[in-house]
This record gives sequence, structure tokens and C-alpha cells, in this order.
Amino acid sequence: FLEKLTKHIYAAHKDHLGDICFVLPNRRASLFIRKQLGEILDKTSFLPEFYSIEDFVTKLSGQVLTDQLGLQFRMYDLHRKIEGNHARNIEEFLPYASWMLSDFNEVDMYLADQEQLFNYLGDTKEMSLWNPDGRPLNDFEKRYLAFIRSIGKYYRELNELLRSEKLAYQGMAFRQLAENIENYTVGMKWHKVIFAGFNALTPAEEKIIRHLLKTGHAEVYWDADKYYTARQGQEAGEFLRDYFKNLNQGEVLWEEDNYKQEKNIEIIGVPKNAGQVKYTGEILQKLIKEKGNLSKTALVLPDEGLLIPLLNSIPKEAEKFNVTMGLALRNTPLFTLLDNVLNMHQNAERFAGLKDNDNKQFYSRDLIRIFGHPWFRMLGELHDRSEDISLKIRNSNRVFLTKTEILAFFPEGHPLRTDPQLLFADEVTPKYILKIFSALINSLRSLMIERRKEGKHNFTIELEYLFRFSTLLQRLQDLLDQHQAINTLKTLQLIFRQLAGQQRIPFYGEPLQGLQIMGVLETRTLDFDTLIMLSVNEGTLPSAGMHNSFIPHDIKKSFKLPTYRHNNKVFAYHFYRLLQRAKDVYLLYNTESGQLGSDERSRFITQLLHECKQYNPNIHIRERFLSMPPMPGIRDSSISIEKDEDVMRLLKREAQHGFHPSSLNRYINCPLEFYFARLLNIRETEEAEETIDNRVLGIVIHETLKKLLSDQSGKPMNKGIFLDLKKQIGPEVEMQFRKEMLDGDLSHGKNHLILNVANKMLRQLFDREISWLEDGEELILSSLEKRFKSSIQISQGTTNEQVVFAGTIDRVDIKGGTIRILDYKTGFVNNKQLSPKNWEKLIRDPEYSKAFQLFMYSWIYHKENPLTDRIQAGIISLRTPGKGPVLLQPPDKKQLNISLLEEFEEKLKELMAEIFNPDIPFSQTDDETRCKYCSFSELCNRISSNDSF
Repeated sequence: FLEKLTKHIYAAHKDHLGDICFVLPNRRASLFIRKQLGEILDKTSFLPEFYSIEDFVTKLSGQVLTDQLGLQFRMYDLHRKIEGNHARNIEEFLPYASWMLSDFNEVDMYLADQEQLFNYLGDTKEMSLWNPDGRPLNDFEKRYLAFIRSIGKYYRELNELLRSEKLAYQGMAFRQLAENIENYTVGMKWHKVIFAGFNALTPAEEKIIRHLLKTGHAEVYWDADKYYTARQGQEAGEFLRDYFKNLNQGEVLWEEDNYKQEKNIEIIGVPKNAGQVKYTGEILQKLIKEKGNLSKTALVLPDEGLLIPLLNSIPKEAEKFNVTMGLALRNTPLFTLLDNVLNMHQNAERFAGLKDNDNKQFYSRDLIRIFGHPWFRMLGELHDRSEDISLKIRNSNRVFLTKTEILAFFPEGHPLRTDPQLLFADEVTPKYILKIFSALINSLRSLMIERRKEGKHNFTIELEYLFRFSTLLQRLQDLLDQHQAINTLKTLQLIFRQLAGQQRIPFYGEPLQGLQIMGVLETRTLDFDTLIMLSVNEGTLPSAGMHNSFIPHDIKKSFKLPTYRHNNKVFAYHFYRLLQRAKDVYLLYNTESGQLGSDERSRFITQLLHECKQYNPNIHIRERFLSMPPMPGIRDSSISIEKDEDVMRLLKREAQHGFHPSSLNRYINCPLEFYFARLLNIRETEEAEETIDNRVLGIVIHETLKKLLSDQSGKPMNKGIFLDLKKQIGPEVEMQFRKEMLDGDLSHGKNHLILNVANKMLRQLFDREISWLEDGEELILSSLEKRFKSSIQISQGTTNEQVVFAGTIDRVDIKGGTIRILDYKTGFVNNKQLSPKNWEKLIRDPEYSKAFQLFMYSWIYHKENPLTDRIQAGIISLRTPGKGPVLLQPPDKKQLNISLLEEFEEKLKELMAEIFNPDIPFSQTDDETRCKYCSFSELCNRISSNDSF
């Protein structure tokens, strides 16, 4: 397109090129026009001037555009003036200011009647708040209605303020030029203004162009294709069809038919963003082998977050490449580190208000995020130790830590020990936070320069991050000096995040050679023979994002302001225009499920599949999927671990340590789970607990009972003893919770409720114990929380193994001459769980895990302390202690006796023979319902997190 445009303009205006002005959608197109002119000029000549549409309006109107953040602070000054004592603080108002400025810009760019629109907005909001029953508005509704009605006032006063300072925002400049275009074009220095490559013009832009066309000062060239302009239903051509009819320029320049040419389009579904990036590297490698280079090749990223991983996937053979889009500072690892530091100090400040403690404490999860950050680990050159520090914090189960406690985790010589100001400051204000940021940046810079001297790494891009953030900190410092309203960390973070999102790191390359890496908007007016586009997913292309607005959708439609449908049409044009001259196209999209259907491929792909073949049979479309995961229920997720020498060695080690009922129940539930948990000793990462969970509740209750009853072991228990012990429950329970939760808050919230639940459970249990004694029966506690151990010889083929079995029995007592082996549970227990129908159910069905546990406890106890037939085994449910122990009912409803324990021993030997059989691998359970709550379900691909959701 640009080549054709350049030749056409040169042919028509070669004698007065210096009097020509090109207005293009972006600045980059001018590079290609200059290159083309340089190749065809046959004599010395002045070049035309080149402008983007924004620069053209600024030049013609003489306006100076102000930055967005400066506008927001001016809006806040207006807010305090308008609202007086009712003004919000700055951190609450800035988001509203951003919304209003976006609305003002839109209103002006679309030349809407601002007075009528803002009055209409207030009227409709008043109607929506009107109460048919005559009830007056409450204070909140009154304030909200007053604010909506004041939006028009903000608009008028902001415009007056900016005009007095000879400044403007973008929409204001466009509106002022459009409404006074006749005055601004009198004596215009250019003979012709060439508008080229535009699509969705705003009414302000259209009015400017229409006037210049009417006066003969302009020519308009469209980059259009009949594939989408000649077909009424095609959204990509809707704006162009309207301009062809209404701009009255005679012949349409130009409407081509490039989609009639032969094309090869590959539509490729790839799991995950990382998969797309990696496969893109393979495509580039293939193109280099086939074509020798990547000239006239574009790599388009609708999702700019993929830029850094993509740069790491470009093959070395690509040699020259150019990145057009730039990288927002918010997408850099340094931003994550600094933002985490801000979060840490904000949370410390917030939690200090909830705790009666002058010693400032820091939230453990904030610390783990900072200490685990790769840039912080690099700071100390102690990667392993930094990871150990995070682990120490987790293992300490401390929710909050003081600065002194944190520093003690670090070894002598670590930069944080040498200079705590790298992370902490005695006085935490926005000013001091910037000092912390500056100290971190300086330390990182010194480290990287030192390492570069040692030849370890050149750190080119990392040092650029540091430089850009240094300038951002200077901007923040200037704002702090200018605006006293920035007086909280929350306000600072709001502005820091906004600046980091606005400022970009430019990449310098060769825009006229090699691979071009671009965002969607950077592709305007440019054409490529080969096109690779990633993230062609719904929500990314077209983008799902629309800015927040105070103007509802129906009012926008009434005043012809852009809605999400307008946004979709704009992206449709960019997509189809980019494809129209390309010969080889690769469209990649993510197949993996994500939030809100983000795995769905873009509607543009579906349109291509349905329309292109009909339009041109020479467009060859190939659709394929790379490593697409099977649908749930049909995936082959079978995993078997053969019992080789290493596995058998792990089994023998387990046999020496001792098989517990819990470990054998894991095997019964799933042999592979047993292998992961017991033999490989794989555990989930434990986080510091902030609220009491079931595990902590169980530990506390068991420890409390052990503490209260330990002195009574071997003694007859009477009613008075239990009444005395009952008085000790409250303090002991709280002490045990303190041991587990350390600095956990037990005074309110969920923790306080669970503390009361634990007290109630134990009081109810002791009440039940007292009622038993009132029946006149004698109760003697034989043992509490005692570990028992036994062993048997297992014969398997030529192997004989001495296998140890162990278990800690909560309680053994003697009641009425019967020995009772009892286990406490904080959950519900029913008779069915303790009543297996037969031995097979007991040994094979995890539903009877509690019955298996009681059988094993009874058997181990019997091996150490031979029993009589007067034995019972049961579970005391602390949720329903009034019912007494739920007793084990052996198979065939028999009473528990010595004979049954001997029979259980034979069944146990059979189970162990299977476990030690080298010919039987550790395989997954066939019952996938058991996988729902398994910690290893994702590891073995049985159930993904999305399936479980």
C-alpha cells in the first residue's frame, strides 16, 4: 500500500514534494515512504512533511497537549473547589477523574452536544433513583445524584482552566480545530494534505478532512479490499462503505481485491501462552530454512504481555529484528518487586491498626513474595539461602514478623543485614518509600555492573529497566513535591501503577529489515508477505476491554458515541487488512481453558473458515492442534511405577520405619498416591496459617486432652476429677492454639469462633464422661497418645522381609472390665464407616478407612499387650460426644475378639505381600471419584484444577 501510495503521489506532485504533507495513522509509516521516495527520486528535492493524525491536529491548531496524570491532578483541584468539605481524598477520586477524562475526550472527539448530553445524563440518573412510593432519597443517593449532575460543571471548568494555561487534552484539541477549521486553514502552508490508511474516523477527524477535501487541500487514500467493503454484512468494511458514499471525493482510491490472490493460512491451536511462544520459535526456524531470511515477515502480538518470553524464543539465525511496540514498565520483573515492597508496607500499616502492638509487624505472604523474587535473590547472590528463608517463614507458621525477626533469617554479609534501609525504614511515608525504591535500584545496578565486568552477563535489558524506573521515581518525587495530597502509601501505589502502565521501554532495531515484532495498532498501513499472529482468542482479538465510563450504553448510542460494537469493527478491519496482501499466514490461539472462556478462538478465525473458501478457492486454510489435551473423561492418564531395585529399596526403608494405618489407607485408596506420599515423600508446600483449619483444630484438641488427662493415667477416674478438669479446658485450649498459631489472632473473627467450638467440644466430652461415671461404672485410663509398635515376617517369592507396623493410639481405657481402644475425631462418624460387610471391603475399600485404622490399632496393641476377648474398639466423635463411642463392628457382625485379630493379621500379610510383589506396579486407582480431593491429581493428570472447579 505504501509503495503504491508513494509512486502515485510522486507521479502527481514530484515538482513540489516539499509542499506536500502526509497524515498517517502512525509515525512509523513515514519511514517506509521516505525509503520509497529515496529510491525513485531522480533529482534533489525537499521531502514532504509527515505527521500522525494527533501530531497534525496539534500542529495545525497550535495546541499543547498535557499529560494524563497532570490532567487528573487538575481534576482533583476542581473537585476540592466544587465539593468543598465533602471532597473525597485523592486516592478515591483519581479513578473517577480518569473515567471523566475518558468521557470528556470521547464527547469531544465525537462532537457530541456536551450540554445536552450531561443534562440528559443527570435527568436519567434522577429518574432511576426516583421512588414511586414517594420515599425521599437517602444521603448516599443525594450525594451520588449531585455528583452525576456536576460532571458537566467539571467539563466546563476544566476546559476554561486549560484554555487559560494554553493547554489541551486530545479531544479538546480535535474539537477546537474541527469547529473552527475554516479559520485554521486560511493561508495553510501545504499545497496538499495526503490522508492515507485511515479507517474509523471520529466525527472531529471526519469534519477536518471533509473541509480540506471541499477546499481542494486534501486527498484521501484508503487501504481497502472488496472482500470486506463489497459485502454488506462484513463488519470490517462498515466504516469504509460509509466514507465511500459520504466524503464526496469522486473515485475511491483505493479499493483493491487482494483476497482473490492465492494464500496459505494455517490456524494452529496451541495449549497455553508458553506453548504459543515456543512454537513461534519453531515457525521462525522453519521460515529461515525455507526462505533464507525473515524479511517481509511480521510477528504480531495482540497480547503485549508475551513480548519478553517471545524475545527469548527467537532463534539466533533470525539475526536482525525490530520491536516496534515497546514494553510497558508494568510488565517488567522490577515493577513486580517494587510493587510487592509497597504492598508489604501498606499491609504492615493496615494491620498495625488492628493490633494493640507498637512494634510494627510484616505479613508473611508479602515477605515470601519479596524474598522469593528472582531479582531480590540475585541481590544477595544467595539463591539457595533466599529460598531457605521463604521456607523458614512457612515452617515457622508465623503470620506476622517484626523487622528484627526478619533480619535474623539472613546470613551475615547479606546486603539486607548490612543495610536494612534496602527494604525497611523507620518512618514509612511516600517520601521514604521512594528512598527504599532508590536504594534497591542502586544496589541492583551496582551488582549488575560488577557482574558484567566479570563477564557473567551483559544485563543490557535489565539495566534499561533500572534506568527507566529511575526516571519514573524522579517523576514521582516531582509529584510529591507539587501535590501535598499524595500523603498515603495507597495514593502513591495508585500513581506508581498508573505511571508504570503508561511509560514504555522503547526497543531500537532496524525497521526496514528483518523480522518485525509489532502490536496490532502498529501494523496500520504496513504489509508483509509472511504473517504470524499469536493470541487470536476471543477477548484478545477483538479486545474485550472498554474503558470505565459514567455514560451508560443507551445514552452513548443516542449521542452516537462509540460502544463495544464500534471497538469490534475497528479490530475487524485491522485483522482483515493485515491479511489482505499476506501470502503465508500463521494464526495461533490458546486452546487451554481459562477464566470466562478465554480459551475460545477468535470469531475472526471462524469467519475465515466459513467465508474465505467461498470467496476464493485458492485460499488454502489448514487447521490443526498441537498437543491438545483430550476432553475430560477420555484422556489417557494412566501411570504405572514399576518396582525396580530403587523402588524396592524405598519400600524396605518404609518397612524399617514402620507402616502406619494412614499410610496403608493411602495405598488402599490409590497405590500411586502411596508411592508419591510415602516412598517419594512428596508434600504440598505449607503456607503459614492465618486462620485455624481442621488440622490445627485436631492437633489442639488431642494435645489438650493429653495435657489434661496425662496425670490420671492408671488411676480410677471419678466425677469430681472430671469436674475439676473441665474448669481447666478454656486456658489449656487457648495455650495449645497459641503454640500452633503463634501470633494468630484469637480475639475475633473465624479464629475466635473455632476457639469456642473447641471449648464446647471438650466440655461436652467431659460432661459425657461424668454421665458414664454416674452410672456407677469404673473408668481407668491405661494410656494416652501412646505409640505402639509390632512387626511380622512377610514372605514374597524369594524375599523375606521383617515389616514394622506402628501407630499412636489416642486412648486406651478400662471400663467395666473391658479394654477399649479409642480414637478421637473432630468430624462426624457413622456406624456404616465402622461396619465392613466382609474382609475384602475392609482391605480394599477406602470408605472403611476408619474401621481399618481401629483394627490395626487393636492388633498392634494386642501384639504388645495380649488381650482377652473382652475388648472393644471405637471412635469418639467430638461433634456428637453425647452418643458415646461408635464401636467397630467386624465383618459378619461378630464381636471383636482375639480370633478376629489373628484373622486380620493374615489379611494384613496378604496386603503387604501385594505391596512387596515386584510384579505388581504402583498404579492409579480405577475409581476417579477418589481423585477429587487428592493432592497429586494434577501431578498425574487425573483431574485438572479447571475440572475440579
